[in-house]
Amino acid sequence: MEIRVPVFAGRRILKKESLWDIRDYTYAGWQLYYAEYTDGLLKGCDIRAEDGQLVIGKGMLKFHDFIYLMMEEERVDYQPKNRWQMLKAEFSEDETNLDYKAYRVRFFLDEELELGENQMEMCRFYLREGSALRDSYKNFADMSTEYDTVNLICATVAGIGEKTLHPLVVKQFGEELWNMEEKDQFDFGFCSLVWNTQGRVERKVIAAYLSNKMKKAVVANIMSYDNQMVYEKLENIVDNMGKFKKENEIRLSKSQTKKRRR
Repeated sequence: MEIRVPVFAGRRILKKESLWDIRDYTYAGWQLYYAEYTDGLLKGCDIRAEDGQLVIGKGMLKFHDFIYLMMEEERVDYQPKNRWQMLKAEFSEDETNLDYKAYRVRFFLDEELELGENQMEMCRFYLREGSALRDSYKNFADMSTEYDTVNLICATVAGIGEKTLHPLVVKQFGEELWNMEEKDQFDFGFCSLVWNTQGRVERKVIAAYLSNKMKKAVVANIMSYDNQMVYEKLENIVDNMGKFKKENEIRLSKSQTKKRRR
């Protein structure tokens, strides 16, 4: 095997073969690294609402084994329509030019919530007249707020072998889980994984965690859940732990009151 690295120095001729080496080596590295990943969001592409536009940040998407490097932000105008709208990424290829093959991605809003064969979901929202679209969340439950909120739960996120949940969704869950008092070994382990991966947790790992928390649930069955169902199961965990925490606070308050009376 031979890997050729061009030498950039005075009096050296930059040959076309050297340019090919730079092109192939750089791109092939990304292709190899993400070879086992499904189509979807690979990295970045954070979405924010700004002055009547959805701004899609720099990042990486994968579609049909091709990795789209987004080196600049993309912007899409939006307006309230009192119905669900989905921000879609649509992919296409153009071979009309003999000198190159063009791979294109287009972002647009669609009231049709079904995805075409060459499309993936970036987010969705239901914006009402007179309301402002927000892209931040008070807590994990707030991520599923129906109105006027950027919803990332069903976004198409690439994973190894299986698509997974958006990193921001997983990170928000991890933060709330960490702040709960009654955590078991599975909770500590999952939180550690979330911190180490910045929320990029594979679907099988999330399914295994839910299986342990749901006791009788089988991992294979959880793997068949769609993103919304997985989110709801995670939300139940946070809710139950929150109720337990509140009950403990009430017991402690009553105990302290009795002591003062004595």
